[in-house]
Amino acid sequence: MENNNFFELIHNAELFNDATMTLFMKKFNLNVNISQILALSKLKEEGPQKPSTLALALGYTSGAITKLTNNLVKEGYILREHQKNDRRVVLITITKKGLKVLEEAQKQGQNMRNEVYSVLNIEEVEQLLSIQKKLFERVKYLNTESR
Repeated sequence: MENNNFFELIHNAELFNDATMTLFMKKFNLNVNISQILALSKLKEEGPQKPSTLALALGYTSGAITKLTNNLVKEGYILREHQKNDRRVVLITITKKGLKVLEEAQKQGQNMRNEVYSVLNIEEVEQLLSIQKKLFERVKYLNTESR
């Protein structure tokens, strides 16, 4: 593989991701971004969590998760709850309003998936997903190997 092909692959992936996120945000008119939707989804799937656990699961820094959760609390999509047995422990919980915005985001995501990926047949979508997962696992491995 030529050196410039590697950078072209990375650049095209970035362009696609940026364009897709921009399209989503244009079509989804609520005050929530992709990272916040991912956090809400994780809370819905796995229940209340410590901010550090959520940050680790999403691959965010503690500073990023603090900013993200502050915005979600401000919008009423999540609550921070101190634990009765240890007030130092705070769990983040999704609210009914958060569940509703997550449901709307998922509907819009489904619509976009149908629009964007309709140019691919089922086999191509499965291949694309398989390739993305394979490459992600490889990069993850190489990142842990180089520590």
